[in-house]
Amino acid sequence: MTNKLKLIDLLTELQTNCSEIAYLSMVHLYEKLYEINDQTLIDKDEYLEIIKNYSMFFRYLNDYAGTIYKKYDSSIEIIYTELCNYYGLDLDNQYRFEHILKKLEKQTPQLLMSLSDSDIQRQTVEHFEEKLETIKSSDYYKNNESALFSKVEKLEKNIVLVKRALNY
Repeated sequence: MTNKLKLIDLLTELQTNCSEIAYLSMVHLYEKLYEINDQTLIDKDEYLEIIKNYSMFFRYLNDYAGTIYKKYDSSIEIIYTELCNYYGLDLDNQYRFEHILKKLEKQTPQLLMSLSDSDIQRQTVEHFEEKLETIKSSDYYKNNESALFSKVEKLEKNIVLVKRALNY
């Protein structure tokens, strides 16, 4: 049995119960995926899955980030957290874990060492360590540690190497 609802009704519910920027962001996101009108139906699970999928959420809102940051003094992360809390979705999920992990894996020691400004290097290393700690303290990681340990360990070794090379 599917639970099809009018997309416009789901968005109206957001407009009534969430921040203006969360509502506008979701209209922006869903306009990329659907024609929003009185006839557009969506399965409630699919609707929530799109919100829950951290990487997709960021990708579809990336071009709206200027409005989010400048006009509403908010962030995509804050909106994601608000929506997950509103819908009772677990913030500590596979999508979010994998998104953070991929971002850290792209920050290789070579890339971090190539940053020319020492303040930017230090800030990047600190941010890397914060995100690594977020990963290590997540329930998702703890529940899947045997499968994920080697990836996290490699990131830990990389940041130790960079800190040594930069004399931090």
